[in-house]
Amino acid sequence: MSDPSQTVSSRSSYIRAWTYALLEEGDLTSTLSRIVEALLILLIIANVAAVALETIPSYSARYHDLFASFEKISVAAYTVEYLLRIWSSIEDPRIAARGPIKGRISFSLRPLMIIDFLAFAPSYLSFVLPIDLRVLRIFRLFRLVKLARYSQALPALLGVLYAERSALFASSVLLLSTVFIAGAVMHVVEGTINPSSFGTLPDGMYWAITTLTTVGYGDVTPHTPVGKFVAGITMVIGLALFALPVGIIANGFVNGLNRRRFAVTWSILKQQPLFQGFGVEALSDILDCVAADIVREQGHLAIAGEPAHALFLVVQGIATEEMEDDIHELGPGDLIGAQALRYQGVYARTVTAREDVRVLSIGHDDLRRLARKNPLLRERIEDIIEREAHEAGTFMSDADRIKELEAENARLHKALADLVSAKLTQGAASREPVPGE
Repeated sequence: MSDPSQTVSSRSSYIRAWTYALLEEGDLTSTLSRIVEALLILLIIANVAAVALETIPSYSARYHDLFASFEKISVAAYTVEYLLRIWSSIEDPRIAARGPIKGRISFSLRPLMIIDFLAFAPSYLSFVLPIDLRVLRIFRLFRLVKLARYSQALPALLGVLYAERSALFASSVLLLSTVFIAGAVMHVVEGTINPSSFGTLPDGMYWAITTLTTVGYGDVTPHTPVGKFVAGITMVIGLALFALPVGIIANGFVNGLNRRRFAVTWSILKQQPLFQGFGVEALSDILDCVAADIVREQGHLAIAGEPAHALFLVVQGIATEEMEDDIHELGPGDLIGAQALRYQGVYARTVTAREDVRVLSIGHDDLRRLARKNPLLRERIEDIIEREAHEAGTFMSDADRIKELEAENARLHKALADLVSAKLTQGAASREPVPGE
């Protein structure tokens, strides 16, 4: 008979893993996950609407009890969500490696978890202490920031800001320098004539900021022709200065979204048979190299004979693999393009998406680097290549491959020798004297 304590522990572990996938990772194939996510988003939007409507005196007086009840329900829902996220967080190997207590504490200190905490914790104080409702509304608006959990675009934007931090810092320094210079010039030009507006350097810098940003409140304006000329130059420079960081962010944002069409998470990666049994460090390296995309219906994932530029893992959807006398279906967990592991490898078969297919891809360079670091990964991919070669009747052992390369090398040497000999013979013939000359 099985030990009841082990049964309970196993069931608890299963529920915790299910909760983590539901709340933190997002299960692509689960209808329940999509329903829960939609309900949480609706709750956030409803809370923001309630905060706005409560500021209208007539609504606040008429529906005060309704607003109070809705706030209590919201606080309870956010509290349960917060506690479940912390409880299930050790399903992440990076958190579990620190231990159940330290890991959960480090998880609770993440930015999004702090926002989650601020979204409901101050409301508990309002239940027992007389807190100014205007201050409380500010904290309740943190619930709007919780929408970042359900947007792939916002993390991508934050990633762009971090990736382009050097270029953005340089453009910020350039903008700050322009503010100082423009403010100082206007202080010199207009300071004595218009002291109330440009009498100090900070006054000139304030004017420079409003002018460079093209806001132009109109409260501070130059009076002299020279001042107006400087203002015109400052306006033109402002357009160029603010276009620079906007262009940097927009370009990185578009490229990032094109490269990563959906979020690649630990749960998705752990579900792939190719990566079963890998440690935390190995999975972290793989996660950094994996890109995600959606191949639309009837789109090609691979074409037989074309260079194998990437390896694909099917996450969701069905694709068809064209064989000599049959068509084979590929689904979640199947591997496409194992030939990318080899230099100058080509795809063995043509694979077409029968419906919209979500795939993880690893470029051939990253794949070879990962295979060098992880022998188990190389072994599994080599096994897949050999199995496909057996099925296609083109399997070749290492010894046979070496013999083929040696034979090809001999053929190339012979062809080169024949070419050189022909050139020498042709040159000697062209130098022979013509009879009768």
